[in-house]
Amino acid sequence: MHVLFVPSWYPADPTDFSGSFFIEQAQALVHAGHTVGVISVKGIPIYSPSQIRGKSAGIRHSVEVGINTYRLDKVLPFPKVPGGNERVILHAWRTLLTRYIRENGKPDVLHAHAMFPGGVVAHALSDEFGIPFIVTEHRPSSMDRLKEKWNGVHGRRAAMAASSLVAVARGFVPELNTAYGIDRDKWEYVPGLLSPQFQNIPTRTIPDGPFTFGHVSHLDPGKRVDRLIEAFAEQFRHVDNVRLRIAGDSVHKSGLVALAAQQGVADKVDFVGAIARENIVAEFSSAHVFVLPSVAEAFGTVLWEAMACGLPLVSTATWAGRNAIVETNGVLAGIDNIEELGQAMVYIKENFHSYDPAAIRAICVDHCGREAFISQYEAIYAKAITS
Repeated sequence: MHVLFVPSWYPADPTDFSGSFFIEQAQALVHAGHTVGVISVKGIPIYSPSQIRGKSAGIRHSVEVGINTYRLDKVLPFPKVPGGNERVILHAWRTLLTRYIRENGKPDVLHAHAMFPGGVVAHALSDEFGIPFIVTEHRPSSMDRLKEKWNGVHGRRAAMAASSLVAVARGFVPELNTAYGIDRDKWEYVPGLLSPQFQNIPTRTIPDGPFTFGHVSHLDPGKRVDRLIEAFAEQFRHVDNVRLRIAGDSVHKSGLVALAAQQGVADKVDFVGAIARENIVAEFSSAHVFVLPSVAEAFGTVLWEAMACGLPLVSTATWAGRNAIVETNGVLAGIDNIEELGQAMVYIKENFHSYDPAAIRAICVDHCGREAFISQYEAIYAKAITS
């Protein structure tokens, strides 16, 4: 099959990790024998002169890990005109698709990632070029966009016209069906792809040394790392040989370091900074348990990456947490409930040896490993092409 990705955002170049999972998904399909391309438009607000000065001119074509990729930066000149900027970027995407087809042939299916703007754009391109399309939604915020008049109309039209609608979290599905007002259960759950770095690794050896709770994120407020530090301090401030290891970096790091000192656990909390992607498996494997106390998560990629290494989990009861955790691989805690989070950490430490690392890894690979991901999307693409 020939699949063309229409992502709502995409890495600006091979060194940009924003949306890097799109590249991994495309590469997995290429490895399975399919042809995959990408057309990506980056919208630049008219009120952002620094971005305008840094924008690239014209269409940029590259072949990245076997994927023909076409990028175009476009200034968005109509911030107060409903649908104005959307029409501008649609024209840019139309330009990219025209060139893509001229140089690579007509794709069998368009795969939009996120409804706004990718799904709406794919709908328009589908009508114009006669190519079926599907939409995978990654962002819960898309439901808020439906409240806007222009986006609401065009988003719902795109949803009705799409061959398939995919959500990356099981709990996301009923919310999307309700938000889009779709009578039948058109939205369906298909898990994201486990990063290739975790696909064929051995189950990690349980580390020696102090019992370590690990956390990996960008440390933004939504990850609730402050709640994690407070829960850890409440339960383990006076317990020997227990540590909290926090990987990631952001402007919020200094405040979290100060919080650990204020809570009296500065000597028990390790802030290790940003971790290079090639070292991420080793980072997960250095902990005994992985903890994700977020206020909201859709798929929760890091939960599955930790499971791929064989780590049991503690997570708040987000869509991702409820989707990933069963009795044999971890414990759930209430969102923003410091007491429950701390109790879950205590429980999993006391019962750590009842969790089988190999069994935890198997749950992960069976659910979102390469074979599972490819087989589900092959069926979705085939449905689009034959319907």
